Amino acid sequence: MNGPTNERLHTIRLRGPWQYEPLARTVWTADGESAELTDGSSEHAALPPAGRVTMPCDWSESLGTDFRGRVRFLRYFNRPTGLDSATRVYLAIDEVDAMAEVQLNGHELGQIRGADGTWRSEVTPILETRNALEIVVDLPSLSQTSAPLPRPRDAHLAGGVTGEVRLEILAPAS
Repeated sequence: MNGPTNERLHTIRLRGPWQYEPLARTVWTADGESAELTDGSSEHAALPPAGRVTMPCDWSESLGTDFRGRVRFLRYFNRPTGLDSATRVYLAIDEVDAMAEVQLNGHELGQIRGADGTWRSEVTPILETRNALEIVVDLPSLSQTSAPLPRPRDAHLAGGVTGEVRLEILAPAS
């Protein structure tokens, strides 16, 4: 992030620990939408157990390379210290595979498509003393009738938050 020369940037990487929880197995439809698998097929087998990871990561080691579906990643962090009224704080996520929805403290911040590059949102007004960051990643399975699914990485790789997650603090130069 490039600010004017009278501002300085400080970065806090949110590497871990993150809690993850598989929410559903999904399939990419012909209309280009993600749909939960609810039938009795083998693809709708029991979900893998929840656990902890460090970011960035894909879920190949935790859920398996073949898992396709929706997974919630949750991390708590404290409000950065030394913020004044002129300081702005942004949440930046470099990459997800294949798409995600982002919330901070229950506020929806937006959606990410993995092929779009770095996603960023200002979070200054919604920061609390203790913050809950939730990223729900969806990498649906594909069928013969699925629309194309843009992905930032090889189609055979596992999904996840595959880029750095960080707070970018932009403060006036002292």
